[in-house]
Amino acid sequence: MWKKPLRIFNHPWHLANQAEILKIPNTDWSWLIQYKRPYSEQPRGDLIKKFNIKWVPYYEKGKFDLAILHLDQQCLDDNLWEIGKGRVYRELNEQITDIPKIVIMHGTPYYPEQMSSKLMIERLKNIIGDNTMVVNSHKAKEQWGWGNVIIHGMDKNDWVDLPKEPRVITMISPAGLDKYYDRQLLLYVQDELRSRGIEHCHITVDVNFKNFEDYREFMGRSLIYFNPTKESPMPRSRTEAMFSGCCVVTTPHQDANTFIKNGVNGFLIPRNPKTIADLIVALIKDYENTVAIGQAGKKTAYELFSLDRFLKDWETLICNTLKI
Repeated sequence: MWKKPLRIFNHPWHLANQAEILKIPNTDWSWLIQYKRPYSEQPRGDLIKKFNIKWVPYYEKGKFDLAILHLDQQCLDDNLWEIGKGRVYRELNEQITDIPKIVIMHGTPYYPEQMSSKLMIERLKNIIGDNTMVVNSHKAKEQWGWGNVIIHGMDKNDWVDLPKEPRVITMISPAGLDKYYDRQLLLYVQDELRSRGIEHCHITVDVNFKNFEDYREFMGRSLIYFNPTKESPMPRSRTEAMFSGCCVVTTPHQDANTFIKNGVNGFLIPRNPKTIADLIVALIKDYENTVAIGQAGKKTAYELFSLDRFLKDWETLICNTLKI
């Protein structure tokens, strides 16, 4: 571990994940003020408020020890690279030449609406260069071909496990990367559930929350969390649901099949809307058993997604990157 406070330059991107990274011991943080990927408090951004972040208008050489930058596969699209959120990385990477840089690749090489996986991998290699890259799942590392795997971790005390209402919820972005998130599957499942008299709640579409307290209480009172994603590496909201004691019904991709044991601590599902809806209906009817499975999932989350492990992973990577 470094002896004096480490001065780290960063900027807003995935605020819930960054709220945990900010807990790395003995660090001072400066965040760039920018408007391509701005800071937002809803629904989890207010977690950032408790940290003493210094907001800066530009990067100054000689003032920092390390920079943490961000990318996803959308940034590799020519339009977003030149004028969109990819421009944030491009400009900062060109300006920051005096200190090491760690780049978090938040996505996977899956963006069939715009480009092939092969093209994305080639473009990312050129973009990353000598920088250190972090990915969020072992499958993502396999797909990109390289990267340091740091799977998210959370403080269990941030989440509440409350008496469960017979509610089915999902939280994914309301727009963009349709095939990556598989919004078509989500819509088909919603239709199937509705035909059986069950309403599904898509957080950020059907409901929004003014603060983190409201969000975590809603999560804590939900019985079932349905994850439809196809290529999202370790969806954070799924892990939040596990910490909250929800029974997780998830597609098996991006390492989910390595920690979810079907019918024990959650459910792995085929991409069949009718089969998924049938399972969810059965789980609602078998309320007590569904709650018990949610409790087993919470135990798994405590073991695999602990904040201590996450911070140790980051400390090790930083020491290796800075050669200290």
